[in-house]
Amino acid sequence: MRNIEFNLGIQDIATYIPPARIDNLAQGQRHDVDDDFVLQKIGARSLPRLAVDETVTSACRQAFEKLLEKSSVKADEVECIVVCTQNPDRGGIPHTSALVQAAINAPESTACFDVGLGCSGYVYCLQLIAAFMQMHGMRKGLLFTCDPYSKIIDSDDKNTSLLFGDAATVTLISDAPKLVSRHAKFSTRGAGGEALTKKDGKLFMNGRAVFNFALTDIPQQVNEVIKESGVNKNEIDLFLLHQGSKFMLENTIKRIGGIVERTPIDLESTGNTVSSSIPVLLEKYINADEVGTVLMSGFGVGLSWATVIYTKPVSV
Repeated sequence: MRNIEFNLGIQDIATYIPPARIDNLAQGQRHDVDDDFVLQKIGARSLPRLAVDETVTSACRQAFEKLLEKSSVKADEVECIVVCTQNPDRGGIPHTSALVQAAINAPESTACFDVGLGCSGYVYCLQLIAAFMQMHGMRKGLLFTCDPYSKIIDSDDKNTSLLFGDAATVTLISDAPKLVSRHAKFSTRGAGGEALTKKDGKLFMNGRAVFNFALTDIPQQVNEVIKESGVNKNEIDLFLLHQGSKFMLENTIKRIGGIVERTPIDLESTGNTVSSSIPVLLEKYINADEVGTVLMSGFGVGLSWATVIYTKPVSV
């Protein structure tokens, strides 16, 4: 074990959105839900879907190929791969991160493991992979997110079929970061886990329970993290909240207070992509000069929620 001191953080992000789509307005009509409800409450006009022959592994490989187009990283430099998914390929045996390692031709010396978290997974895994790499002196790692809920959605269930889209992302964690972690907080309420679970192989969601959870616990944790970090709320340039649904986001943002103009809601063409929703957004802002401090908050299955503040590294 090597304990080497250097700054690890987010260097770059790439996203793969499958080209296949479901018209969510047509889905709404099938469920006797009008267009206004779909657009104003759900917020998704269409939902991306993995094709029949696509897998978590192939989607992650597509995201990695997009990363190669924008970053100097090479597959043979990768020292760690983490895949965040609750719907792994082959039932989880072998672990999907091993399949991804083979798919992108990363070295056999690469450490690979999966994390079975949902909508809070990106925030959790950012901390997990950076700590693991730091402890073992690694300088380049890849955090993949891909959770195709389409595999477990009942198309006749309007509570879930109108919400979720498929996507894959990859975040390059390295010693040349654009953003580094400053302060994080994590919470779990396993006793509330039945609000969002899988029953008989299909996704079940108690929408009211999830909505109340988001409006009550997320604003509290977000404001606690801000206070504990010593960062003034007005100094945070960007708030990236898990893109659950438009109505839930709008009300959660109001409860946090004073952040409307700095908190994007952008799920019209993606829907809720689970652990991918935050990195899908962050990719659009990571190179913006005006974004120096970012707060990210993921929340959902578990019940689980996590919030972190990232800042640009201080030049020495």
